[in-house]
Amino acid sequence: MDIENAASIERIKAKLAELQELDPAYKVFGSSSHRYRPGPALTASELAECESNLGVQLPAEYRDFVMQVGNGGVGPFYGLFQLGSFDMENPTDLDQIKKPFRWIDATNPAQWQSSGPEDGALVMSEGEGESYLEWWIVPGVLYICNYGCAIRFFMVVNGAQAGEVWIDRQAEDKGIIPERGEDGSTLHFLQWYEKWLDEGISKLRKEKAQ
Repeated sequence: MDIENAASIERIKAKLAELQELDPAYKVFGSSSHRYRPGPALTASELAECESNLGVQLPAEYRDFVMQVGNGGVGPFYGLFQLGSFDMENPTDLDQIKKPFRWIDATNPAQWQSSGPEDGALVMSEGEGESYLEWWIVPGVLYICNYGCAIRFFMVVNGAQAGEVWIDRQAEDKGIIPERGEDGSTLHFLQWYEKWLDEGISKLRKEKAQ
């Protein structure tokens, strides 16, 4: 683990403990689902098996996180998906993940003029009539978190943007959008996770001071 990732993970552990202490009633959105409990950390061999099953090597900071903090559980909104386990809210596709992710900025698949195969994306659908829903699974991504209402976050794992976290808002007809910091830079996994912690701690501290 490199020095920068190690420092980020130590901050994350400390902030997780603080957020849990500040929020015994689980006021932070989604926290009642994970109750600030991380999943069991993976060993190097367990992680290697997950990567073999996925067919890709995961970004270094995410690999460090699942081995040092935990695999799934506590995290933004309804928590992190557990790597290597089935979750009905997790649409990660084992064929799509092996293809490169091609986008550098927000895009809305619903407005694409070209066909899915040309863009490397896979069209999915469910329901009938008024409940019919169609969305695209873009290549090169691992879904990591559920926001609710079919809105999810994914991490790019294959291609030049590997490590970036994006939000999939196709359920709102808003497409896929990279997560960005206050300076406009794209957020990688540890930055995205720590941003969630900082926002929760700041909100709870203000409420406590009132």
